[in-house]
Amino acid sequence: MKSIAIQQTLHGYSEGHRLLDGSVKFADELARLILRMSDLSGSNVVSGFEEYLTGYPVESINLYAFAKTWYASEMPRPGCVWTHTLFISGSAMAEIPDLHSLTSLFVRPQGPKSITEYSKPIQFEVKQTEAVALSPINGTHVQVADLIETLYAQNKENVLIAAQSSRSYEAALIRVWSQQWPPLRKAFSFCTGALSSRGFAGKPFDVQCAPPTLVREITSSTAAKQSTEMSLLVKSDLQQAAWFVRATDDALDANGGKFRQLLWEFADVPDRTFYSRFAQFIDKFLNASERTVEDLIAMVAEMFPDADTGFGLKSAFFGHGREIPGFKPFEEGVILSALASTPHYEAFNSEALLLRNRGSDLCNRNVESARQTISKLFRSPVNRLGEDILAGMIEAINSVIAVAVTAEQPQFLPMLFRAKPELGVSPELWGAAGDRKRELFESLISHPKLSEELTQGIGLALLESDSEFLLKRALETWGQPVVFGVLDWMTKGNGPLSDRSLGALTFHVESIAKWILAHEGAPQRVIISAAHIIAPFTYQFRQYDSTVWLRTFRDLATNGNQTEANYFAAMILALGFQNAPPEALNLVEECFERVHQVAWNDALPDETWLILDPIVPHLWWIHDWDKCERLRRGLIEAFVKFHWPVIKLADCVKNEAFLSKVIESAQKVDGGRDLLSQKY
Repeated sequence: MKSIAIQQTLHGYSEGHRLLDGSVKFADELARLILRMSDLSGSNVVSGFEEYLTGYPVESINLYAFAKTWYASEMPRPGCVWTHTLFISGSAMAEIPDLHSLTSLFVRPQGPKSITEYSKPIQFEVKQTEAVALSPINGTHVQVADLIETLYAQNKENVLIAAQSSRSYEAALIRVWSQQWPPLRKAFSFCTGALSSRGFAGKPFDVQCAPPTLVREITSSTAAKQSTEMSLLVKSDLQQAAWFVRATDDALDANGGKFRQLLWEFADVPDRTFYSRFAQFIDKFLNASERTVEDLIAMVAEMFPDADTGFGLKSAFFGHGREIPGFKPFEEGVILSALASTPHYEAFNSEALLLRNRGSDLCNRNVESARQTISKLFRSPVNRLGEDILAGMIEAINSVIAVAVTAEQPQFLPMLFRAKPELGVSPELWGAAGDRKRELFESLISHPKLSEELTQGIGLALLESDSEFLLKRALETWGQPVVFGVLDWMTKGNGPLSDRSLGALTFHVESIAKWILAHEGAPQRVIISAAHIIAPFTYQFRQYDSTVWLRTFRDLATNGNQTEANYFAAMILALGFQNAPPEALNLVEECFERVHQVAWNDALPDETWLILDPIVPHLWWIHDWDKCERLRRGLIEAFVKFHWPVIKLADCVKNEAFLSKVIESAQKVDGGRDLLSQKY
């Protein structure tokens, strides 16, 4: 059992009508409103209306005022009343099944000296009302039906009821009020004893009960004419629609039944013009023996074709994680698939239903359901809801789901890659593509801008999925990131690249050099492979530090393959001849004599000579075959060009026989004689 704190006030006569006691204080403007509402509802008391109920919202502070007024005949002045007002919080209005139970809290003072019970909040124990539903033959049944007809079927506003007494429609009115969903309850205004037109903020109460003798006067009153004309109670027909009968029977039950449960679950706005739509839907829903998600979507869209109406109902069935009494919810993938393809999509708000997020969540929570849903969406046209759902799923899709989707339908792979290029880093998906690999690649390069990290991963995936034939295109399209990815792949100990791929890499010399400099601890085999790609193009990376190449040469010369050592010596010499940092002369000193000796022995392979051929001077065509002479002239040219001290020449050529040949060659180089004159 739940206890609710209810604030209270008592108004009455004490040298004028005023607040006598209360458990809460209000700001001046609200205090004046409550004071006015607590006064006698007309100028004179009418027989049968000596006491009455009033209910109205105090929206600015989220309270509802429910009051009972008694004529204070014991007071010396005519027209005095006592009014006990209860103030129920907005949240508490949803906690009380039968609002009639609140009437037990009203206490009439027995005189001016008995005002002692109103200064503290009331602790109200909420419980189910034990009263049974009223019999159809009871007069209240007819009154409830008339109220439902007037308020909901006819959508009449400012209803005026000619009542024989203030108690005549009290039970029926409170039953109808109790049935209303919480936001509507909080907005509903009524008075069972209107002795003049009652209202506030320029609008009459929703329902007023008045003596028959005052009906004409009230309908023509100034207050009534300031707003919509007042409406008289409409008598319901004997033959009513099924929803009307169900709604009436439910209202007669103090605690309500399934109809009320669903009404409260579905309705979410303080607008009673939607009541009949909700009631019609509930009646159809309860009568349906089998309900497919497509059927429900059509039913909801029929009642609420505007995307901004009936959201509580739409959210209950097609939202995320809601439970409906007596209804087994559909699986999330089934809901999303149906919304994505329904012709009634205009009735639903994608953002309000969080469809994009839910598509993403499905991929994270249920791989099999996500696979089935994506497959369905790909196989058929989707509406704008489906576009959002698919976008969310694509955002969250991973290679596991993608492989599952495309195992049966590989034709979807290009679409997936186009929608989410991040899938391109999955070797499994490239492997699953079969003869569609080129199509996959085209879907990736259709994106104008992919991140470097992503393109690097794509390059790795191509190599790991035996899709190396696409590497050249990848290098042409994305350049350096793919180069880095290839070298990373080689570092992991994977097999050698094909000649085609090696040839493609020769267009990315600078990128390879940058990677080597950033990975000086890379395996020697990778550095050797890189050298064989870029060595013929030393002019493209001569500006970079040559230490890593020199260190690898020394390792090879000491413990490794001498043919490879000679290759590195030629590359280092070419870099030295171009004044490569950090100390170009040291490069020449370390490698010139070795390369010259190999050439002298006619043991310099063409592959190695190709490194130096574009760097050293050419001779007259008859003598251009003489590699040693070209090397010697290249040495002198470097000394002249970079102003190296001639004394260092001997450090470069320690063999005296070779040194004499170098001196001879110097005579044939521009500036050579001047260089030698520094010493000789």
